[in-house]
Amino acid sequence: MTGRAPAVDRGALERLVEMTGNDPVFVDELVQTYLEDADVQVEAMRAAAGLGSAEAMIRPAHSLKANSLSVGADQLAEQCRQLETDGRSGTVDRARERVEAVAAELGKVKAELTRLRADR
Repeated sequence: MTGRAPAVDRGALERLVEMTGNDPVFVDELVQTYLEDADVQVEAMRAAAGLGSAEAMIRPAHSLKANSLSVGADQLAEQCRQLETDGRSGTVDRARERVEAVAAELGKVKAELTRLRADR
């Protein structure tokens, strides 16, 4: 065991199910929409990093942060929060490296969400 927290907080996902009136089909649609949008936001962050634009990093980092919190992807949300904060300050050090770390964490989130959905 690595001591690392899971990529998705199962409790947060269960709360999402409860908030939707225990509608697993709707939750699956929400999760699918999240995953599709997450890929779009990561690509936007990659573009911002490629341009060296701290300002262009803000919106996609903010969007992915907020959406990740809703599905319990807290570590991913924290990485995005840091990118958003740095973007707002005008400098995103090691932007490409950090965006790739976000992409790697998103891969873990995708795998965990797929597993959790299959376990229901």
